[in-house]
Amino acid sequence: MEAFEAAGVGVFALSYDEPEALADFGSAYGITYTLLSDPASEVIRSFGILNTLIDENDHPWFGIPFPGAYVVDAEGLITHKFFENNLAIRIGPEPLLRAARGEAADSPVADHSPPAETKWRIFVDGERLAIGVLRDLVVRIDVPAGRHLYADPAPEGNVPVTLNLDEAPGLVVRDVVKPASAALTLGGTGEVIQVYEGSVELRLPVTVNGDLIAVTKEPGEITLSGELRWQTCDDQMCDLPRREKFGIAVAIAGSVPSELNASADGVVVRGMNAPEHFDRMARRRTQSGTGDGG
Repeated sequence: MEAFEAAGVGVFALSYDEPEALADFGSAYGITYTLLSDPASEVIRSFGILNTLIDENDHPWFGIPFPGAYVVDAEGLITHKFFENNLAIRIGPEPLLRAARGEAADSPVADHSPPAETKWRIFVDGERLAIGVLRDLVVRIDVPAGRHLYADPAPEGNVPVTLNLDEAPGLVVRDVVKPASAALTLGGTGEVIQVYEGSVELRLPVTVNGDLIAVTKEPGEITLSGELRWQTCDDQMCDLPRREKFGIAVAIAGSVPSELNASADGVVVRGMNAPEHFDRMARRRTQSGTGDGG
């Protein structure tokens, strides 16, 4: 939140829950941004994000949205939207802040002169991994001036830049996000190929699921390992392909039980009157019969 406030960006969350439930939730979890209640799903419907996978007649949760996030500019126009096809996964704050600042994830700006040889580094964009929150594993490759890396597909006999992550229990991985490539015409043959130049950034969204968190009651860490491959070339010749193995330890947050998912020993970390609000939501659906909070 400090970063959002420093950037002059307001944060709001809207849900199907009633104001009393949101007030308890905000108090229990120390929420400092504004929580908006839409119990009749009017705003949710107007945005076309009503969760139609939930049966209108049978489920007390009918009326909730497909979860996602919007970035809106000062004129009230949506500039970015982030939605997932998995209800248990959410976008992390880092991509939202970059979008709000107008920073393109695929256009890193090198803060130094081009290196004499290709250099790379790897890091996680965010403090830690937490259940259901996507964070980017970032590989940044700095290419010397006048040289390039191949996009996929590379010319026959050459190697495109690729990032592969090893499988690990409890780890959820999305597809690699690569920058836009540029067209390069080879002088000898006139062949047009797609290449990356300058500072090249690959982003691999990752998160952890409940299987990992369930066995990690206390904060711990997970090692993200894999392989980076590339080949540096100029207009005349290419270096030998490079294969770099990596392993990076990343902190993971422990689980936070509530009244609805308390651990076997009955310990509740934070209370928010969840059973009371769940019962009220169920009664609201039963009484209205339409899911619009009547």
